[in-house]
Amino acid sequence: MTGQTMTADALKLDGFVRHYRGMAPVRMGMVAGLMVLLATVASPQFTASFSILHFCLYATLFWAVEVAVREKDASLALRKLTVRTGLIIFLISLHVCWMALVIRAETVSPAIRMETGLLIIGVLMFTALQLHMSRLGYLAAIAPSIGSMVWIALDQKGAVAGPHFATAVMVFVGALVAASWRQQSTDRTLWRARMELEEKNVALTALVAEAEAARNQAEAASRAKSDFLAMTSHEIRTPLNAVLGLTEALHRSRLTVAQKEMAAGVLDAGALLKRLLDAVLDITRIEAGKMTLEAAPFDLRRMATTVVRVWTPRAKERGVTLVLDIDGLPTPCGLLADGAKVEQALVNLLSNAVKFSPRGGTVTIRLAAETGADGLAIAVQVLDQGAGVPAEDRTRIFETFEQTAEGRAMGGAGLGLAICAGNLALMGGSIAVDDAPGGGAAFRLSFSAPTVDVDVAAPADASAPLLDQGRPLRVLAAEDNAANRHVLRVLLEPLAVSLTLVENGAEAVAAMAGGDFDIVLMDANMPVMAGLTALRAIRVAGGRGALTPVWMLTANVFEEDVVRYRAAGADGVVRKPIDLAELFAALTDAAERIEPDAAVAA
Repeated sequence: MTGQTMTADALKLDGFVRHYRGMAPVRMGMVAGLMVLLATVASPQFTASFSILHFCLYATLFWAVEVAVREKDASLALRKLTVRTGLIIFLISLHVCWMALVIRAETVSPAIRMETGLLIIGVLMFTALQLHMSRLGYLAAIAPSIGSMVWIALDQKGAVAGPHFATAVMVFVGALVAASWRQQSTDRTLWRARMELEEKNVALTALVAEAEAARNQAEAASRAKSDFLAMTSHEIRTPLNAVLGLTEALHRSRLTVAQKEMAAGVLDAGALLKRLLDAVLDITRIEAGKMTLEAAPFDLRRMATTVVRVWTPRAKERGVTLVLDIDGLPTPCGLLADGAKVEQALVNLLSNAVKFSPRGGTVTIRLAAETGADGLAIAVQVLDQGAGVPAEDRTRIFETFEQTAEGRAMGGAGLGLAICAGNLALMGGSIAVDDAPGGGAAFRLSFSAPTVDVDVAAPADASAPLLDQGRPLRVLAAEDNAANRHVLRVLLEPLAVSLTLVENGAEAVAAMAGGDFDIVLMDANMPVMAGLTALRAIRVAGGRGALTPVWMLTANVFEEDVVRYRAAGADGVVRKPIDLAELFAALTDAAERIEPDAAVAA
């Protein structure tokens, strides 16, 4: 066994024990062979006394090993075993050397003198190459053999003795000691290094366990936050749906100019609250890595024109002029990308530019495109004439809840730019800010998208559909909240609609089994039976219900929720607070599915 192997074995108590348990039988065999040799050159009494004493020494070595095994403290047992084995090896070495010198003294035969020297050399090599945990133990183990070799070399009475013999012995002893000393030093260094490495590994394992526990705790906290926000979203959207729905119906009724302005103010404030709620949920999804892209064809020119047209009245109220420059875009500019996220970024930047520009200032929105390998490379600039963004804040403002000092003074949640940055990163794009020519801030965003053909017709508005199908549209709505049921009555009352309201999923399933409806509006969270369970029951029941359009009317609008609705058989989703365009689109789709003959017959 090499020194490095022994060192590795001795790192722990069981390795040290295995080393000496394996070494002892080999040494026993060598002692047996030595006994045969002694029987030919020494008296029987001497041979017996030597053998008994030698076996006793090895028995003591076994005893030391077994005692160490019973020790409860492994580190203390290893230290004790190191000291005891070192002492026993010293005694074994001393005993063999004493025996060799006694044999040499009994005869002057040159052969016996040579064999005696070889025996001592063997003992020296054995003791020198043993594992020694300290320099003192090493010196104690080799001292008897070196002393005996030196004594033989200096004894000039024998026939083989002479200066050349003494020189050879000294050179041999010196070379062996030098080589084994270096090996022992290397072994001890390696032993200490591996012990330190083992301690560091233990510490590292503990750190990894702590980090894993911290990661699990953070993930649990993140899940709890997401669950809390999802619950909060639902709880806020439900009353907000009533506020916005009833106000929208009021705004569409016969009011005075002043009353219409007040209703419009409520709608604007409610829309702002809805956008803030959506922003919080968007940030949560971005931070959780759950935000996904929904690529669909859209016309970037039309989108930019619509956004600027919608924001122009508000900008005029603040005394700010909007200038749209889309000469750098093709006509039409059809892209296959997540248009909602592009529009959200454009609205955010335009909103900030209008807010921070002084009265009489100008906000310029410039869009351009260059043809690239992956379609069109889009570059958007929004330049204002405000105070600008300090250089030290130009990276920080794209982080969650971070704002400039002026931004905090103007109000806001510090979420808009963080959402823009997260969405653009998801699209493979980027966003940055620097100084605008002549002062102010210049926000620049860029992304690439494949080109696609788009319909150049104007998009449909949120006006009430005619629903000209020859009879009232039969609508079943399942909604547990009384205020939201009232909102549906008010919003659908002016339309050619026959509305049936139920309060839970079980009632909806029963109504579908006993009635004939053209469309079902199904809330998700309801008592008795949830909307998703009711939807599955309607589809499984078969008959006309299996083909009737079912739209989820819900405040739970996470992407994973929509996926579950679609998988269960929903035709679409209308979000709460109710988006009139989505609601009217669902009703129009249901009306278009009615066959003319069936409508007339009804």
